[in-house]
Amino acid sequence: MHSTIEEMIRKHAEHTPDKLAIAAMNGDLTYAELLTLANKAAGFLKDRGIKKSDRVLLSAVPIKEYFAVYFGLHMLGAICVPAAVNAKRELLNHIIKNTNAACFFASEDSGCYEIASITYNEIYSYSGTDNLTDADIHMGDIADIIYTTGTTGLAKGVVLTHEVLEAGAHNIINAVDMQEDEVILAPLPLNHSNALGTMRAFLYKGASLIVHNGFTNIKSMEERLNSYRCTAFSGAPSGLKIIDRATRGHIDLFLKNMRYVEIGTAPMDMELKKKMMQALPHTRLLINYGATEAHRAVYMDLNSHPDKLKSIGKPVKNMAVKIIDEDNQVIQSSENKIGRLVICGKTCMKGYWNDPALSKKVLAAGGLATSDLAYIDKDGFIFLVGRANDVINVGGKKVSPFEIEDALMTNEKIVDCACIPVKDKNSILGNVPIMFVVVRKDRIVEKNELKNYLLKKLETYKIPVEFIEIEELPKNYVGKLDRERLKNIWETRYKQNDK
Repeated sequence: MHSTIEEMIRKHAEHTPDKLAIAAMNGDLTYAELLTLANKAAGFLKDRGIKKSDRVLLSAVPIKEYFAVYFGLHMLGAICVPAAVNAKRELLNHIIKNTNAACFFASEDSGCYEIASITYNEIYSYSGTDNLTDADIHMGDIADIIYTTGTTGLAKGVVLTHEVLEAGAHNIINAVDMQEDEVILAPLPLNHSNALGTMRAFLYKGASLIVHNGFTNIKSMEERLNSYRCTAFSGAPSGLKIIDRATRGHIDLFLKNMRYVEIGTAPMDMELKKKMMQALPHTRLLINYGATEAHRAVYMDLNSHPDKLKSIGKPVKNMAVKIIDEDNQVIQSSENKIGRLVICGKTCMKGYWNDPALSKKVLAAGGLATSDLAYIDKDGFIFLVGRANDVINVGGKKVSPFEIEDALMTNEKIVDCACIPVKDKNSILGNVPIMFVVVRKDRIVEKNELKNYLLKKLETYKIPVEFIEIEELPKNYVGKLDRERLKNIWETRYKQNDK
């Protein structure tokens, strides 16, 4: 028997009405209060003429009213289109035009858009009562359209049905072995697949979700961890590094009471993995892998598999993966025979909004054909080599930027690094690797020092031809490395040097 997230919220509101559902930045909601406020939001939206299949844009502000409108829209059979709080006007206008959105919810009147702008507080103006439990909603109906920022071109709308949302919730619940008394702090942006997936899983299970406004205030985050007696934490590698710096290397004290820590949104470097394992040897350290188009497909428990630290893990229940070649044919992969990773299972998207051609191309391999190059070892563990556009072809030899970065991150002078391909200026090798490095503030790196360091660890052809010190690596709003911006930085610098 399938159930939407909203049906499960109704169930919990009936059986555990006083249990904490969500602790937002402007107050708490029990399950009974969440249901009441979501019903009020649904009534307000219905009065405003919102009906089934209408698209509504939401600014993902971590407040009670955001959750109420999100679930209220689902109750009506309408479609939620979450957007980042700090989304650029150009992106918002693109989403509005692409979805033909009916209105835009924000914390304050945004103005200057071609559709009605509604503030979240306006939902309290609705004074009627509306029982929407019998709304004609099917699991195959579209629930959300999540826009991916991408690195090139316009953002794409990922279409997710109620069935996909439920499957994602089950994936998370099973992978983390979620208990009904679980309390998680999740400081990730609420328009992002990772945070939304966590939210839905916890509310499906009847557990408690504690949100926080990013990693900008570590003291406030710690207060929420302690006051709500959190048992779990969800974050990105960049966020863990911020906590580690803020606690002067004592991240173990910050997360000491966690049953598990879930890490997602971006790759985690080897140094950070080992540091977390040493700091929290008895905590389940879970790395999730997936995409907005097929979220929470693979999990890795670091402390349970210390011999497989370079792996992203194995598929969760009800999900599967395969490796395909350039002709979309399944191959028996190995470390010396890599291909594109395909995710198969119930969390795969329905397609891209208003883009059937791209949808058909991406879903042509019997699942979601990612841009990640990978192989599967004899034990069934998946290893990423890099993204198709990032893997460096050095004179016909495929070089993984991840391998070079992991090797350099073992140098105590390096805080962060990123490797990208550039054209060989001698026009011999095609592409060659270069490395951007963030050096510790109290250290100095001499010329050729890093090159000589890597020569002890890697083959000669994998050594970057140049090392460029940078104050901070460019990352997007969820902490994922933006390699395209690094390539632009290199192009600008290279052209300047050519003059």
